[in-house]
Amino acid sequence: MGWREEIASALSEWIAVEGGAGRQPRWQLVGRAARRGDPGQYVVDLRGSDIGPEQLDSLRLAGPDDDGIETKGFVVSEAVQNGSLLTLLVPQFVENADPHLWMLKQPPTFLIEALRDGIAGLGEHPLATALATAMIGGPSAHAVDPPGFHLAQADAYRACLGEGVHLVWGPPGTGKTTVLKRAIGDLIAQGRRVLLVSATNIAVDNALLGVVREKRHEFGDIVRVGPPHLREVAEDPSVSLPLMVRSRLTEAAARRAELEAELVGIRDRAQQLTALESNLAGFDAPSYFAALKFVRTPGQDVAATQAWVIEVEEQLSQAVQRLDHLGEATGTAQARQRAAEAAKDRWREVDDLSEEITRVREAAGNSEADALLADDHRRSLERRLKELEAKGAVGRWRQRDTITGIQGELASARRAATDARIAAQGARATATAHIARLGARVNALVETIPLTLDQIGRLEADNMSLMAECKQAEQQALAIEQEAIRASETAGRARKAHDLAEQAAERGWPAQHDRAERLRPAVAADRTRRPELEKQYQLAQEGYERLARNAQGEIIKSAKLVATTLARFRTNRTVFEGPYDVVLIDEAGAATLPEVLLATGKADRAAVLLGDFMQLGPVIPPALGNSDRPDIVRWLHPDVFQHCGIHEPSDAEAHPSCVTLTEQHRFGPAVMRLANDLAYGGVLTGGPQVLRERPENDPEIVLIDTDGLDGLARAHLTGSRKGWWPAGSLITRALVELHREQGEEAGIVTPYGVQAEATLEALRDVEDAGRPLAEVGTAHRFQGREFDVVVFDTVEGSGDSRELWMALAHRQPGADAWHRNGIRLFNVAVTRTKTRLYVVAGGARVRNAKPGTALSRLAALIGSPGVRVLKAKHLIAPPTAPVPLRGEFGTALAEVLGRHVEVTDVHDETTFYDTFAEEINRAKRSLWLWAPWVAKRLRSLLPALSAAADRGVRITVFIRDDTDQLQRKSANQALITDLRAVAHTVIPMNVMHQKIAVFDEQTVLLGSLNALSQNWTREVMVSMRGAYFARKLLAHEHAETFAHPPKCGRCQGTEIEIRRRKNGNWFWRCYAIACKTTPSGRSNAWTQGIHLRGNR
Repeated sequence: MGWREEIASALSEWIAVEGGAGRQPRWQLVGRAARRGDPGQYVVDLRGSDIGPEQLDSLRLAGPDDDGIETKGFVVSEAVQNGSLLTLLVPQFVENADPHLWMLKQPPTFLIEALRDGIAGLGEHPLATALATAMIGGPSAHAVDPPGFHLAQADAYRACLGEGVHLVWGPPGTGKTTVLKRAIGDLIAQGRRVLLVSATNIAVDNALLGVVREKRHEFGDIVRVGPPHLREVAEDPSVSLPLMVRSRLTEAAARRAELEAELVGIRDRAQQLTALESNLAGFDAPSYFAALKFVRTPGQDVAATQAWVIEVEEQLSQAVQRLDHLGEATGTAQARQRAAEAAKDRWREVDDLSEEITRVREAAGNSEADALLADDHRRSLERRLKELEAKGAVGRWRQRDTITGIQGELASARRAATDARIAAQGARATATAHIARLGARVNALVETIPLTLDQIGRLEADNMSLMAECKQAEQQALAIEQEAIRASETAGRARKAHDLAEQAAERGWPAQHDRAERLRPAVAADRTRRPELEKQYQLAQEGYERLARNAQGEIIKSAKLVATTLARFRTNRTVFEGPYDVVLIDEAGAATLPEVLLATGKADRAAVLLGDFMQLGPVIPPALGNSDRPDIVRWLHPDVFQHCGIHEPSDAEAHPSCVTLTEQHRFGPAVMRLANDLAYGGVLTGGPQVLRERPENDPEIVLIDTDGLDGLARAHLTGSRKGWWPAGSLITRALVELHREQGEEAGIVTPYGVQAEATLEALRDVEDAGRPLAEVGTAHRFQGREFDVVVFDTVEGSGDSRELWMALAHRQPGADAWHRNGIRLFNVAVTRTKTRLYVVAGGARVRNAKPGTALSRLAALIGSPGVRVLKAKHLIAPPTAPVPLRGEFGTALAEVLGRHVEVTDVHDETTFYDTFAEEINRAKRSLWLWAPWVAKRLRSLLPALSAAADRGVRITVFIRDDTDQLQRKSANQALITDLRAVAHTVIPMNVMHQKIAVFDEQTVLLGSLNALSQNWTREVMVSMRGAYFARKLLAHEHAETFAHPPKCGRCQGTEIEIRRRKNGNWFWRCYAIACKTTPSGRSNAWTQGIHLRGNR
C-alpha cells in the first residue's frame, strides 16, 4: 500500500469516527445580528462560536427560530470578518425585528472527505512524494539578501524562490510574515504563480497584507479567496474576490440593485407609514380638523372670542351696576311706601267713615222714600175710592164690595203713610245728627294725615315703576349673563381648539397625517407588488451568483497569487485545480499532515512550509489521537515538522532542509525568557527594539495572584482536569477595560472553552452591541494572532483546588501528548503578546509548582526584571480594609474593578446581611441561593424571604444534605423546615461548597460567606451586576435542571436530593427513610440519572 492509500485509509477512519460519509448539511445558528453602519449591514459577534472561515459561504439572515430559514430568510451577499466581528451585507429591504445569522453547516466529514478525495487523486507528484517520504530538500535560489534581512531570513527567502520542499521554523515574531511578503512580491515579479495557504485565516491575511501594501502588483495579480479576517484586505478591490467579481458583473449587479431599490422603496414606505402611525398614535384627526374648522370660522378664533368675552363681561358689569342702582332706588321707594302705609290706613279709615255717612244718608233717604211711597199708595187708594164713589147708585151697588175693600185698604194705607212719615222724619233727624258726628270725626282725622291721597298714589306709582324697571333690568342682566357664559364657553373651545391645533402643529402631526394618508394607498399597492418583486430579486440574485461563480473561476485562474486557507483550498475546485509554480504554507505546524501534503502536491517548482511546532498542532478527535493503528499514527498524529524528524528546536537547527528563524521582534526580554524556558530551549533571541529597557513601573509579565479570594478563586470543575472560576472573568474584564482606555488591544486566552464562555458573558455585560472590548477564546482561536496585551487565565487556584491542565503541563522526557500540548497551549498564550502578559493564577500554586512544569517556569522568573506579582485580594478589597501598596497600574486596575464590583467586608452579623436583605427586598422575579449550611442566621432573613415570595419572587435554595454533621442537627433541621415553608424549592445536595446568590438573573453575590448560617466571622463577598454573567453562572450550575427534581419512582415522594458519582455524573436520589431502607435495615435508595446539556 502506497502512502496515498495509507492516508486515504486513515482519513476514512476519521470519517467513520465523525459519523460516516453521506451526511447532509444543516442550518446552524451562528448568533444574533446587530444593525450597524449602512442599510443592509449587520454585525455578528463570533466570540464563543466554533465557526471557521471556510464555513462562511451559505449564510442567511433570519429570525431566532430554525423554521423558515430558507423561505423567510435572506441570503447574505457578503461576509467580512474583522477580528471577532463578522460584518454581513444583505438586501437593504430586509426587515427582521430580531435578526439572527444562520449558516448551512456542512457535516464534520465534509472537509475530511474532500481531503481524502484530493489525496486519492493526487497521483505521482514528486514534491508531495518527497514530503511524504520525509526526503525533502532542493536548491535554493541564488538571490541577493533583501534589505534589512538577517541571514536566516535571507535563507528562508531564497528557499521560497528556489526549488523542492523546504521547512521554515520560526517562533512568533521572528519574521516569517516579512519573508513571505518579500518572497511573494518577487515571485509575482518573476512571473511565477503562487498559492499561499495557511491553517489559520489570519495568517493568510497577515502575509497577504504586506504584499498588498507594497503595491508591486497589477490589478488581477492577487486574489483572496474566502472571507478575509482583516478589513483592510476585505475592502481592497484589487484583492478581495467579491469586490473583483462585483466590478465584472456590473449589468447583473445593476439589475439586482434596481430590484433592490424598488424593494427598499417598498420597505421604506412601509416603515415610514408604520413610523408615522406610531407617531400619530396620540393624534385624533377628526378632533384636530374639527378644531381647525372651529378656529377658522369668522368670530371663533381666540382673539375674537376673547374680545367677545371682554365686551360681554363689560356689558354684564354695567347691567349689574344698573341693577344694583335700581335695587337701591326700589328699596328707597319701598321704604317710603311702607312709611306711607299709616297715612294710607287713616285715609282708609276716612273712607270708611265717609262710606258710613253715605250709608246713613242712604238709610234716611230710604226711610223718606218709604214714606213717600206709602203716602202715594194712600193717595192712589183715595183716588180710586173717589172714582167709585162718584158713580151712580147702581154703580156703587155693583162695586160695593170693591169699595168696601178699598175703604179698608185705604184705612190701612193712611195709617201706614202716617207711620212712614213719622219714621222718615225720625230717620232724617237721626241721620243728620249722626252725619254731623261722623263729619266731625272725618275732619279731625284728615287733620292728622301727613300725606294726601295723591301723594300716596304717586309714591305707589313710583314704586311700581321702579319695580318694573328693576325686573326688566334683571331680565336684561340675566340675558347678558347667558351671553357671557356662551362667550366664555366659546372662548374656551377656541383656546382648546387652538391649543390642540398648535400642539399638533408643533409635533408635526398634520403634515405626518397628510403623508400617512398619501402613503396608505401606495403601501397597500406595495403589499400586492412585493411578493413578485422579491421573487424577481431572488431570481436576479441566483443569476448573479451563477455569473459570480463563473467570474470567480476566471479571476482565480488569471491571478498570479491565490491566497486562501487550507480548508477552502480543497473545497474550491478552481483553486484546487491550480496549477501553481510555488506553494507557500504558513502555520503549517497547525495543519494535519495530509492537508500539507495535498497542498504541496499542487506545486510544480517549490513548496515552502512555514510554522512553529512548539505552538499548537493539528486537532484530531481523541479516538484517533489514542489510536495505535499504524496508518493513523503515521499520517494523523504528527505535524509536518515531526513527520520530518523535528521535535525540538535543536532538531530544527540540525535539519539540512529547515531554515530556523530565532530572532524575534514582537515581545520583550521577560516574555522571551519565559517562552525560551517553556518551549524554545534558549534559542530565541531578541532584536534591538524588543531588548530595550522598560521603566520599573511598566512590567512585561504580571502574575495576578488570586490567593485570598476564597470561593471566587475556586475552580468549578467540568471535567477531571478542567473547569471555570469567577475570579478570572472578573479580573480579565477589568484588565481589558483598563488597557482599552489606554488605547491598547487585549486578547484573553484560557485553556478551557467553559471559562472563555464565562468571561465572554462578563464582557458582554459592559459592552455596546457590535463593539466587543476584546477577543476571548482558547489558545486555538489565537494561533497566528498578536495583541498589545494578553491575559492568560489559567483557572489554576491554590489551596484545596485541584491541579488542572496548566499546573500539570510539561515536556519532560516521558511526557505524553496531553502534557506536552499543555506546554504548547501555554506557549501560544505567552507569545501572543507585544507589550504585556498577565497570568491569572493562584500564587501558591505557581510558587509550589512541580519542577519542569509550565508554572514552575513562570515561578522561576518572579523577582527578575520585568516580572511582577500583583495580589488580586488587594485589588478586590473591602471598602473598610486598609489600602495596600498596589503601584501605579495596580491602583488603576483596582479603580476599574471598582466600577463593576461591590465588595462587602463582613465583620459581624449585620454588615453583610443588611446588604443581603436589601437585595432580597429589591428582587422582583427570582432568587437563586447556594448556601451549604443552614443555621440560626436564617431566622433574621425569613421575613425578607417571605415578603419576597409573597410579591412573586421565585426562591430556589440549594443546601447540603443531612449526611453533613452540622446539617443533621435537630435545630438545623427545624430551620430547614422553616425555610421550606417560605422558599418554592429547597434542594439538598451531597457535598457542595458553592456560596452564591443570584437575584433576578442580574446581580451575583460570590465569595466565602455562607448566607444562611454565617455568624461572627470575617468574610468577603463580591457583588457583580450583569445579566450575561448571571445567566452564564446559572447555566454552569445547571440551576434550571437541578431546580426541578422528579418524584421518587418507587414511593412517589418528593424527598429528593442531588448526588454525584465518582465518574462525575449527577443523579437524583430519594432520601425518604421508609423508601430507602430495606427490611434487613440496609440502604437501597431509588436513583435516577440527571441528563445535562454538555459535560460537567
